[in-house]
Amino acid sequence: MDFNEYVDRREYPTLKWSKSFLREHFGNANAIPMSVADMDLKAPAAVIKQLQKRTSHGIYGYEYRPSSYFEALAAWYQDRYGWKIEREHIEPSPSILSAIAILINQHSDEGDGVILQSPFFFEFRMVINSNHRRVVKNPLKLRDGHYQIDFKDLEDKASEPGNKVLILCSPHNPVGRVWTTAELEQVAEICRRYDVFVIADEIHGDFVFRPHRFAPYLSVVDGKNCAACISPAKTFNISGMVGALTIIPDEGHRQRFHEFAHRYQINKVNVFASAATEAAYKEGGEWLDALSEYIQGNVDFIKKHLAQNDIGVSLTEPEGTFLAWLDFRGLGLDVKSLEKFLALDAQIALAPGYWFGREGAGFARMTIGCPRETINRALDSLTLAANKLR
Repeated sequence: MDFNEYVDRREYPTLKWSKSFLREHFGNANAIPMSVADMDLKAPAAVIKQLQKRTSHGIYGYEYRPSSYFEALAAWYQDRYGWKIEREHIEPSPSILSAIAILINQHSDEGDGVILQSPFFFEFRMVINSNHRRVVKNPLKLRDGHYQIDFKDLEDKASEPGNKVLILCSPHNPVGRVWTTAELEQVAEICRRYDVFVIADEIHGDFVFRPHRFAPYLSVVDGKNCAACISPAKTFNISGMVGALTIIPDEGHRQRFHEFAHRYQINKVNVFASAATEAAYKEGGEWLDALSEYIQGNVDFIKKHLAQNDIGVSLTEPEGTFLAWLDFRGLGLDVKSLEKFLALDAQIALAPGYWFGREGAGFARMTIGCPRETINRALDSLTLAANKLR
């Protein structure tokens, strides 16, 4: 588990490291790539070993997910979070976003509002718009470097009859908040009162830093008007291989989802995804614990660098995820000038904050699931460029 090891991802058509991607989105094919939310770290050895074993078999025909697959998944969540996932509540889907799209369609009508807590993951907006729904913002409140849910505003938005769904990002991408049980209960109470269906996107749930604890949404609510979307994709850095699992406790809601998946044949089994998922959940715990410590070290490294170099940049310290939400407002640049400064002057490809909504203006998201040397190079380059602004 040498997380300092550099692996050249340019050997394959990797989105984050693609020169055409960097040129198109940042105007700099040589910028340090830190925008896409996947890690520049090898998957657990157990996953690699199982994939090699499965590959060597030589036959890759139709398969089913064995009971051991679901047992490994259930054991992972039970042991780590005390959440008992019932086998019959699970519906596979190709991705978190495809599951969200299906759920939005089943629990709202065209023209209805879908509530997002901004700044929000930008692809949520794409899914909402492509399904002819409206984005309704419940902006998070930033107080003393800490984001909080505006529950008064959430209730106001939920009480409007045309707003039918809330997408709850937990832990939150991009700001890194890990919602407490009390916060989740308050969200559930408001949405229950106004019959708003909650979709909990929990793809980053396994990345939480001490002393914070991840509470799966379905472990603290009754499960009648909600669903959770989970996946090992981010946890074990296998996002290019695996899909997602949608947990739907309510039988009626679940049957509708199942019928849709059957009608459009989106529930097929990928033999390598199945092998990787089972191996990860069975044997990936020690690797994840070590990785979480390493990423916490990356957070501490950023904090120390910014404390030692007064360049007008601060860190909104994450409670979870492998993402860092950096505040560049101290540089005094407008949105487009900041975007140009980061990509061309600082030579870093970060996801600009405005991609996550107007509330993200002046910020940028950095992916820190990478060797520390990458972060060191990025911060040194940023510091050099920022000092030239003075």
